[in-house]
Amino acid sequence: MANHSERLTAVTAEQMAQLQAEADERARMQEILNALPMGLQIESLPDDALGRLREIVRSPVAVLCGDSLLLWNNICRTRVGLNHRN
Repeated sequence: MANHSERLTAVTAEQMAQLQAEADERARMQEILNALPMGLQIESLPDDALGRLREIVRSPVAVLCGDSLLLWNNICRTRVGLNHRN
């Protein structure tokens, strides 16, 4: 029984808060990817694309202005289908 307690790793409250913040950021990044029609997953992104996506999550308005404004609009807007009248 003594060996079991020695193998446990203590996680401090600060480390837990940091892990939670990273998990929340990754969840927000995946939400953005889910809004795109490409079906991308965070795990499949190269490091440079992951860094760019991280910048978008942290400061979306500053990063997604100018040429990327259309992309930001597509991510943020709600999807509304056409109503067909018979």
